[in-house]
Formats: sequence, structure tokens, C-alpha cells
Amino acid sequence: MLSVAGTCAVSGSAVGATIAAALHFFAASQCLISEPWPQNARIENGSHFDFIIVGSGTAGSALAARLSEVPEFTVLLIEAGGDPPQEAIVPGFRGALKATRYDWNFTTCDDGYTSQGLEGGRQKQPRGKMLGGSGSINDMVYARGFPEDYYEWATLLGDTWNWTNVVHYFKKTENMTDEKVVDDPDLMMYHGREGEIEVTGQNKTSFAVEKFLEAFKELGFNIVDDMTNPNIIGAGRFSHTVTKGKRDSSLTALLNKAKHSNVYVLKDTLITKVLIENNTAVGVHAVSNKKEFVFYSNKDVIISAGTFNTPKILFLSGIGPEDHLKSLGIDVVKDLPVGDNLHDHVMFITYIALDNGTYMIQYLYDKTGPLSGSDSMGAYKALNDSNVPEFAFYPSCMAQNSDFYYGCSILLGYNHEVCLKLHKINQESELLVIAVVLLKPKSRGKVRLQSKNPFDDPLIYSGTFDNREDLVHYPAMLTLAWSIANTSYFADKNPYVVDISSDRCNGLDYEDVIECKIRATVTSAWHSVGTAAMGTVVDKHLKVKGIEGLRVVDASVMPKVIRGNTNAPVVMIAEKAADFIKTYYEIHNMTKDEVPPVMTPFKI
Repeated sequence: MLSVAGTCAVSGSAVGATIAAALHFFAASQCLISEPWPQNARIENGSHFDFIIVGSGTAGSALAARLSEVPEFTVLLIEAGGDPPQEAIVPGFRGALKATRYDWNFTTCDDGYTSQGLEGGRQKQPRGKMLGGSGSINDMVYARGFPEDYYEWATLLGDTWNWTNVVHYFKKTENMTDEKVVDDPDLMMYHGREGEIEVTGQNKTSFAVEKFLEAFKELGFNIVDDMTNPNIIGAGRFSHTVTKGKRDSSLTALLNKAKHSNVYVLKDTLITKVLIENNTAVGVHAVSNKKEFVFYSNKDVIISAGTFNTPKILFLSGIGPEDHLKSLGIDVVKDLPVGDNLHDHVMFITYIALDNGTYMIQYLYDKTGPLSGSDSMGAYKALNDSNVPEFAFYPSCMAQNSDFYYGCSILLGYNHEVCLKLHKINQESELLVIAVVLLKPKSRGKVRLQSKNPFDDPLIYSGTFDNREDLVHYPAMLTLAWSIANTSYFADKNPYVVDISSDRCNGLDYEDVIECKIRATVTSAWHSVGTAAMGTVVDKHLKVKGIEGLRVVDASVMPKVIRGNTNAPVVMIAEKAADFIKTYYEIHNMTKDEVPPVMTPFKI
């Protein structure tokens, strides 16, 4: 889910800037906000490690921590960015780091068909460039998808990835403390209490969220206490990965607390390729501070660089579609459909203007109040009588005069015309912001290299609405979203739907107009997956096909996106990967070379 704002709370306004300045002051003077980030390792060029993990995002941080639990293993974790700033710790500032140096700032390529109401026809694709990766900038929503998602995987991969065999791994890392879940024994059957990452809920919900829940109830939705409940769908408040008023993640809960001396973290270092000899990964080539380095793996190189950077690294290493690699003059090591199968939750955001009243601040001293958590909600909608949703609605609210232009342009990526219109309306009215999200798109895009230069961003072709079936049910779902304006509370506030489409949609039939509006400003929900998919690029144990000693562990291995936010499923994938690896080397007791790591001081 893409959080456009808080729930009629602090956004990009002057109030938010004042709070940010105050937080910086208090943190600098009293060290109120801090985390024990791993120190940068001192490593000699040419050092050997059992495992080299590329990327310390959600998957890489979890995997490094779990592998370090084996004293005999040595683990090198390499991250292109550095430590997260203080804003990454404060839940209420979850959107503050997007479009900054802590973000890769990826965008899709203009296809000339969709997203023409966005600047340059490009969809924003923010991804964290720091320890924790996107787990340091996301909305902290705890979602798992639904059992059907994993049974779909199982039809491709076997029972290793069915719901029964993944739910244990969700529970392993989870410390569920959300009272509305903990107090229900039936719900707790699916949750864990002994894991490292806290999953909690706000004890006091916001006024706006309560009004949204009332509205969805009027529209016939079930009101559910646990949005991860595999047996029933409806509308409800999400649980979030927050602990003691601070962001919790695989970085803060696992890697930060892995005090083992066998894990080495190397920051601000870009991997340019995997070194492959005789179809075996033997190490990586890296660049740091304009200097080149080589590090060797005794067992595995593991790519955890994310849906966009993982295929980029594989391409540069000679693994990918033969025609694409040859067109760039890259020697082909293995012809695999790397970069294909890109897909994401498809999101159209609609706006309803209304009179003021839904918007109704204490973090600095005791880490409570709106900044200390995330009180978001959503509603899942099936297209039949099943408990398997195909669409989701994510409502939020912008207070009047919230300085929305910045968020509209820089974060969402709308063009000037759209943002100016929304900004002017917001100066006079509150805005209900409703994201209408297709959870299981059939369209597929791809990732390709822009050039052989490892410092160039990859080319991202979203493929949005490439399959027209993804548009079929959108008009009805959008009409359902607009009907929130007719429910008891909101109907009294003179609501009207804001039309942000361009003139190109004028004169069309009703359903064609709706489809035209959707195409014009459709965007990504920032849950892209699939570019190194299990079954085609990697096997069910996440080993790259035809290459020994090389695995991929991140969202790119998902053959099909799950119905929900992808952060918790990526942690689950990393947990399973750790067990795969531990079991494999316990059974096979094999290494490439029994060369001990060299740890003489040499700071990169």
C-alpha cells in the first residue's frame, strides 16, 4: 500500500517541518532517537567469506542475521547505501525519505499509453538505498497475503511454498502484540509471540479511521480485527511493525541485534558483477569510494538487491536473456528470463473534496502520539463470494491546506496541471484520498539494462494494463470507492469527486471515460516482484538455474505477487532461505575452498 498521507494528520506542511526541526534538535542534544547500526567492516581486498550477501534490505538483513547464528559460517553483507537517518526511525515520518539520497529514485519508462497524467508519463518506484533498504522507508504495514497466493506458488513449485509450509516462517519472526489480535485465541493460531519483529496496533485509533470503518460497514463490508485473517476478508485497521514508538524491521530487530563476530557489514559499496568461473559463482566485484575490490565466497553468493537491482546485477554478470546481453556486448554465461515477469499491484488514486471536520500533536518526550505509529486501514474486496480478494481500498485523509503540492509532485509524481488543481482544492477543502488497488494483475512488464555501465539505473517497463483484463473490473470498483461519499457521516460534508483527468477523456461513453481516467493517472503501489522468479530463473530452493553457488533471496523471486504488502512475505522468504542454506551445507558439508577470511585492517 502507498500511504499518500497520514490520516488527516501531519503531512508535508509547515507543521511537519517544524516537528522535523524539533526532532533534530532533541536528537542531537539528548540522543533521544538512535539505533545501534552495524559498524562498517575493515576488510582486505581479496578476502574470502563463506557467504556474500549483496544488499542489506529486508531480505539481506534477515538472511545475514540468521546465517550468522552458525558460528562456523562467515558472512559478508554488502550495501550500496549507508546508515539510515533519524527520520527512518520515526514511524510518522515514513514518507520523508522518498525522493532523497536514501532512495534509489527509480522511475518506469514512458509507454505513451498509461500514466500520462504523471510527469513524463513515468511512475515513481521508490526503493530504500541504505541499511534496511525499503524496510527503512515503507509504511510498516504487516500483511501476508492470503493462503491462495501460496497455493498458486505451490502449483508451480511444489508444496515447499504452499500456505501450510510458509505460515510457520511468518510466525517465527513475529512478536504479535496488537491487542485486538492477541485477545482472540482463534486469530492467535496464525501468529507468533516469540519472534524478533514486533507487530502491534495503535491503542487509540484516529477519528478519521473510525469514520472510514463506519462507511465501509454501511457499504456491506465485514469489519475484521485482523487484516491477515486467512478465513475472512473485509475492512479493518492494519497491524504495523512498530516497537516502543519506533520503526521495527529485519534491520532493527535482527541485524542490529546480531552480535556475532562472524558477520561483516560493508556500506557504501556497489556490486558491479558476480564473478563466475565454470558456471560457479566464486565472488563479487565491488566499487567503493572510486576504488575497485574483489571478494570471494567459499560457499554462496546471494543476491538480495531487490526487484530492480537484482536483475541488473545478474545481467552485468552475464545471466539473462541472450539477445539482450549480446546487444550490449555482454558475454552470455546463462540464458535465463531474468528481468521478465515484472508486475506490481496496480493503483489508481481518487480524491473526494469535502468540508472540514474529519481532521482532528507529543512524540518528542515519550514517543507517543500520531508520530509514534501508523494508524492505517484498508478494505479487501472479492469479485465473488470467496474470501480471496482481488481489489483493495486504502483510504486516508488530507487536512485542509496541507501543502499537498510537494507530495503530489515529488512523491506521487503527478504532473504540474494535476498537482496544481489538487493543491488549489485542498486550500479550501479536506481531501479524502482513496487508493483503489488491483491485487492480482495479469499484465507483465520487464527490467532491462540501460547500458553496461553499472552506475546507470536499469530500464523499468511497467507493462501496466498490457493485459486489458486488468481494466475490466476497475470502473465498478471505482464507483464503489466513490460511494463512500454517500455514507452517513461523509454525506453531510458536501462531498464531490475531484476530476484530475485530462481533456483527452472528454466525449467518451461512461465506462470508456472511467477507463480513460484510470489509465491517465494509474501508478504503482510500490510492491513490484517477479524479475528473478522461482520456477524460471531460480529453483524452489532459490538457487539460480545452471549456476552453482548463486542464489537470489528477495521479492524478485515471487512468481506471482501476493495479495497485500510485500515486506513481511520477503522476511518469510529470507527465513526459508536461511533454513535451505543451513540444511544444504549440513547435509553436503561442502565448500569451494577452505580458505579462511582475511581480516587485516584495510578500511574501504
